[in-house]
Amino acid sequence: MWVVFYRPVAIGERLSRKLETQHITSLGRELARFHRACSDAMPQLPGFSKTMRYDIADLLTELDTEAGQLEYGEHSELIRSHCNIYLAGLDAGNEDLPSIPVFVDWNIGNFSLDRDGRFFSRWDYDWFRVASRVMDFFFFSRVVSSGGDQTVFSYVIDTFLEDRFLEFLRAYHAEYPLTEAEVRFLPEAYRFFILNYVVKYGQHFFHNIYGNRLQQEAYATYLPQVDRIDVEPLLKALSL
Repeated sequence: MWVVFYRPVAIGERLSRKLETQHITSLGRELARFHRACSDAMPQLPGFSKTMRYDIADLLTELDTEAGQLEYGEHSELIRSHCNIYLAGLDAGNEDLPSIPVFVDWNIGNFSLDRDGRFFSRWDYDWFRVASRVMDFFFFSRVVSSGGDQTVFSYVIDTFLEDRFLEFLRAYHAEYPLTEAEVRFLPEAYRFFILNYVVKYGQHFFHNIYGNRLQQEAYATYLPQVDRIDVEPLLKALSL
């Protein structure tokens, strides 16, 4: 049984579907300020057990069950391979990155701003977790992308590779500097997002029409192309 408590959320200014350059840099600075506030709040938060390692290990366990074999079938080995790549990265030190509260799903329809471009309100918390701040960047790469907000969407890596995301990241870094290790974690944060939120839980988060398509795209496109995410231009632009 679920009991849900809710209250109306006030909504301020909504971003346009495609942002101008000044809006991209303003948004980068604002997310940096927000992340700093989240970091400042960490010492007051209780301990947490829902780690990224736990979620990936749980997916690996599911692959070995009869239900998992029925669910993932011929894609099981592809999923297993990417889970193991992700866990190897954690063993190599990615798990040591600082954790803060992150919302992950920064869809352009999930937050509003005030007239000065500061965050005004936020809703839709079902992907909330405590993890590296880098987990929030993929959705912002989509928000600032040249394609802008789209009704029919995919989770391709192209938005990571646009100059517009680089401008966003520069503005963020100037306000709340990133480390080299955090920038290098970007591909793994994307890999985790696809494995956990699209492959593992896609049928729960998306309408069947979207969920089935996104999962098939994950097998055919998203996971095979993770290693195309080249962070060297980002490191160079941020002088890291």
